Amino acid sequence: MFTTGRIAFIIFFLLIFIGALIYAYRKDLKVNKTHFKGAFWVLLAIIGIFTVLFLMVKLRN
Repeated sequence: MFTTGRIAFIIFFLLIFIGALIYAYRKDLKVNKTHFKGAFWVLLAIIGIFTVLFLMVKLRN
C-alpha cells in the first residue's frame, strides 16, 4: 500500500510542515500575546460547554 517513495515523501512533508508551523508561531508570538489575551478562557468555556453537553447525553440514557 505504501511504497518506500511515499513513506519518504510523507516524512519529508511532515518535517517541512512542522518546521514551517514552528517558524510562523515564533514569528507571531508577540502579536498573539497582545491580540489574544483572553483566548485561554474562551477555550476553557468551550471545553466546559462540550463537557456539560456530553454528560447530559450520557446521563439521560
